[in-house]
Amino acid sequence: MVINDANKEGLPNDTSGSMEQANPEAGEAVATDSSTDEVERQEREELNNFITELQAKIKAKSQLRTENHNCELPGEAFFAKLDSSLKRNTAFVKKLKQFTATQLDALLKDMSGLNLSKYISEICAALSEAKIKITDVPAVVTLCSRLHQTYVEFDGQFLEAWQKMLALKPGEKISNPSKLRVDLRLFAELVSSGVINGKQGLQLLGSVLINVISQDKEDHSNFSIILSFCRHCGEEYAGLMPRKMQDLAAKYGGVKIPKSDFLAPDRQQNLRGLLKDYFKNLCKHLLSEQQELLNMTKSIRRTMESKGEISNDKKEKCELMQANFDKLLSSAQTLSDLLDEPLPELATESEICNPGTVIESMLEDATMGELDPWGDEETKSFYTDLPDLRQYLPNFSAPKIDLDQNEEPAEMTEEALDADIDVEMDMDDPPSTASDPPNEKDSADVVAELGNDDPTTPTPLPDKIANALMEVGRMSTGQMSHSKQHFDQFLNNLNNCVNKELIDSAAIEFLLNFNTKNNRKKLTKSIFTVQRTRLDLLPFLSRFVAIVNLCNTDIANDLSEMLRKEFKWHIRKKNQLNIESKIKIVRFIGEMVKFGLCKKFDALSCLKMLLRDFQHHQIEMACAFIEVAGVYLYNCRDSRLLTNVFLDQMMRLKTATALDSRHAAQVESVYYLVKPPDTIKQDAVVRPVIHEYIRHLIFEELCKQNVDRCIKMLRRINWDDPTISSYAIKCMSKAYLLRFPLIRCLADLVSGMSSYQERAVTMVIDNVFEDIRAGLEIHSPKLAQRRIAMAKYLGELYNYKLVESTNILNTLYSIISLGVSTEEGVLSELDPPDSLFRLKLACVLLDTCGQYFTSSMSRKKLDYFLVFFQHYYWYKKSHPVFSKVEKTSDLFPILVDHMYRDCLANVRPKLKLYKSLEQAKEAIEKLKEELYPQLKAGMQAQTEGDSGLEPIREDSEFDDALSDDSSSEREPRVRAMDAGGDDDGNTEDANNVNEMANTTDWTENEFMLEDCELRVPQKSKEDLEFEQMFEKMAVDSYQERIKETVKPNTKDIPVPMMARTSKKSYEQIAGIGSNSTGEKDTTRANTSNTNTAAGAVPFVLMVRSGKGGKQQFKQFVAPSDSQLAINLKLQEEKTREEKEKVKRLTLNITERIEEEDYQESLMQSQRSLSQTHYQRPSKPKFRHQKGAPDADLIFN
Repeated sequence: MVINDANKEGLPNDTSGSMEQANPEAGEAVATDSSTDEVERQEREELNNFITELQAKIKAKSQLRTENHNCELPGEAFFAKLDSSLKRNTAFVKKLKQFTATQLDALLKDMSGLNLSKYISEICAALSEAKIKITDVPAVVTLCSRLHQTYVEFDGQFLEAWQKMLALKPGEKISNPSKLRVDLRLFAELVSSGVINGKQGLQLLGSVLINVISQDKEDHSNFSIILSFCRHCGEEYAGLMPRKMQDLAAKYGGVKIPKSDFLAPDRQQNLRGLLKDYFKNLCKHLLSEQQELLNMTKSIRRTMESKGEISNDKKEKCELMQANFDKLLSSAQTLSDLLDEPLPELATESEICNPGTVIESMLEDATMGELDPWGDEETKSFYTDLPDLRQYLPNFSAPKIDLDQNEEPAEMTEEALDADIDVEMDMDDPPSTASDPPNEKDSADVVAELGNDDPTTPTPLPDKIANALMEVGRMSTGQMSHSKQHFDQFLNNLNNCVNKELIDSAAIEFLLNFNTKNNRKKLTKSIFTVQRTRLDLLPFLSRFVAIVNLCNTDIANDLSEMLRKEFKWHIRKKNQLNIESKIKIVRFIGEMVKFGLCKKFDALSCLKMLLRDFQHHQIEMACAFIEVAGVYLYNCRDSRLLTNVFLDQMMRLKTATALDSRHAAQVESVYYLVKPPDTIKQDAVVRPVIHEYIRHLIFEELCKQNVDRCIKMLRRINWDDPTISSYAIKCMSKAYLLRFPLIRCLADLVSGMSSYQERAVTMVIDNVFEDIRAGLEIHSPKLAQRRIAMAKYLGELYNYKLVESTNILNTLYSIISLGVSTEEGVLSELDPPDSLFRLKLACVLLDTCGQYFTSSMSRKKLDYFLVFFQHYYWYKKSHPVFSKVEKTSDLFPILVDHMYRDCLANVRPKLKLYKSLEQAKEAIEKLKEELYPQLKAGMQAQTEGDSGLEPIREDSEFDDALSDDSSSEREPRVRAMDAGGDDDGNTEDANNVNEMANTTDWTENEFMLEDCELRVPQKSKEDLEFEQMFEKMAVDSYQERIKETVKPNTKDIPVPMMARTSKKSYEQIAGIGSNSTGEKDTTRANTSNTNTAAGAVPFVLMVRSGKGGKQQFKQFVAPSDSQLAINLKLQEEKTREEKEKVKRLTLNITERIEEEDYQESLMQSQRSLSQTHYQRPSKPKFRHQKGAPDADLIFN
């Protein structure tokens, strides 16, 4: 893993490779070429800048070296003119000890007027001992060059000074590595500049480098010294060149990089080899450091998994180790680039060893993703978005904040919490005066008692601020006596601030008008003594304190301290009183923590106190605290581990102790509120694209406005594909996946599809009936919404003329009868006595389509059902489950009662409802006597007879009429969709005719036998003309066929009778004993005779004599494999297939004719209804574009 300078600067390592892959497509080639050109331009510019700077540096160094070697020292006369005073020379030497680059010009000016011949030793010592920075090295070299060119004894004494400074004893640790790093570079620059003698200087420099490298082979603590020397002086002494520049120079035409001529390449090779050996040892050290870090990481991970927390010492040690490794890795990468040596491959887990701490990565792993203490944006806005008015307040000065007081402790562990709890519990706090807060009147008196001092006049609000801050803070300019009354009124109104806007306005008003020290004390007391039952005010009051805390911190600090003292007083007292006050205190603390007004450490210490004695009121206090602040503390990084430990401890206490069921339920509730149980992650179902499209149309796009569009889109899918069609049918059958108001739109969609996919619509209707039936057979509360939706769907399908009224009534009867037991003591699993869901199901279906039973027959049948429905209702209501007290039904749900009455009022507004179960039973008996008279007579005969046998009853007249009607031609019903009742009585009679012609129910047949007579429809003029033309065409065709002569079939000649009666020989009788069918035609073989001897086929040959032309018949047998027998067999098969084809065509024509006759009869019946003499002229009915009516338009 090599990270070179190119990666640091954001430049690619291999530009040629990217250029080779830059032309995969023509569209991407232009963009890739432009980006490649830009990269090349930047790289060329960088290379040119590097070469230019290097050339200037080498040239300046060479020129300076030449000047130092060829300088002419001044004579005695020159020094005689200069100042040799002790004061100025001593001051100059002192300045050198504190040398900086900014002093260079001043020092050169001073040196030009001073005679320093007697102070050369002091100057050399001062320059060698001076603590200069790495940026001051060029200035020191310039100053030393001037001294070298002026004083002859400077070279020798300066070298001696450096020998004393750079003298390193073998095995002795370097005391000041930072100074040695700068001194080593300065000395190297002085040697290369010619200030110090080259031979002696190189020997001293080499010995220092060898000592530093030899001492640093194990811990590499002097690595920064070596790296600094290689970076600044490596080019002159070792010929080092960055790998990146070498690659760029080779890439762009082999650009020549200038090199220093200070040392020959063979002399540079020695130092280069020494540095490479050092780099190899560094790589080994890097691998060992990484392995040690990985071991530490694994140890911390195991500790966290087992204990849930890490000690502070181990955490600091791991972070220090991580920082050292990161620094070592970065330096090794730099040295690798300078020496052009690759770094070794690090272990695979080196991904952990990146900048940052290992502890943070551990915490991120433990949190299982990003933490969100709030859950939703609205809650986050309530607790974090606070209006800040500090810049608008007049004379505002930032309050002094005690950082130690607000800062969370560095070590948040159980040990620290225990120590803090022990200290606090030892303190003797005074008993609380607010353990049982007074009522509103008492609290008002308390506030009045605290307000004896007159507050100062509040600061007047500028007009600009008053207009901008929701018109709050208006204050009259009355006298000072009124300000106290205004503040008391403000405190009273504070309890009415029950939303975010009101509490923000109150905080702004307080800061602008009442922000004085006395008022803040009164406000703190008033907030603390809030009513114990007004728990809804605690979040808003905490927000109020948080807003004020931005400007004045004393309210939040005082309130937090009061809450903590009150909490500790309740814990020490250990009584079972004032539970509401205790709950208020802990919930208030939780809200303050969420606003950052109380430290998390203090909140967790409160929870720890509650868990120490986990019983009675402390259970409820702990649950209340976790309910308010548990989610917040569990999702904060610094408190997550401890909160998790306390939650697990609370669950263990619940398991180990025998808690009350109420307390156990509270503990489990808050625990799973903070830590929801892990759910099995289900993989998303990958559906085909066409299935997703069908779901999109039906479950997402479908609405009242685009039903026609959805119909058009569904028609375009491939209905011939069984998988696609079955999935579309499945989606159209699942009305429970739609929103309840859109079920009508789905029925409209199915109605529109009925004109194009009749089979699919039939299957959808079947699925709806099966779903409703399955719901009746499986009593499960989980299916409640589904069953309601499917009942609504069935009603809408009836409204769109896709389902008959008989099917609706059968479903209604199934709802109140299937699996229902009305016998006493017999309980039904499908319809328990306490279950009223079937009542709701029947009401939904009646509300949907009951008002559209408009024909007299369907209305009568629905009236019969309503009798049984009322009986079922009173059976449920009279059950002991809902009437435990005699003569009362108070336990029956009032909502169900209202739903029942509203349903019957919509269906039959004038229906007189039964008032008891007995009335409903009497009505059923009367209905049975009216509709089943023969059943009652049979029952009487059975009771009066002596024996249990009775004569077999023949079919009654009713049964004959029923069978006659069943065999007659049926016509579909015509249901009126208009709810306004425009048709008169004659129209109802006409509808009755159609209903009775289509029904097979006994109620309809009864009325048909008594009251109804079918009217013969009158034929129109067009019908008469058509019949005349048809009869004429039929007669003409018949006459033409008569005139045609019938030509005999020359192929099939019948066998003459004389040939058939010819006697058979004995051999024929013996050989063909099983053939009893006689002779067949002349040219046709007897294929049914399979027992012919040797598989031969018998033939009869007809010949004529020469004279009289008399026909003669001769029999012969042809083998079955002869050409004559084979041709005969093929001809017979062809004839048989042709007959079958003609037969099929004939049957199809017959079915088509029957269908046409049925349609004709249907049209005639409708035409006859429309031509009744007493029918009023009505408006033309709305016709849906796709055959499905718009239910809203029709019904409304």
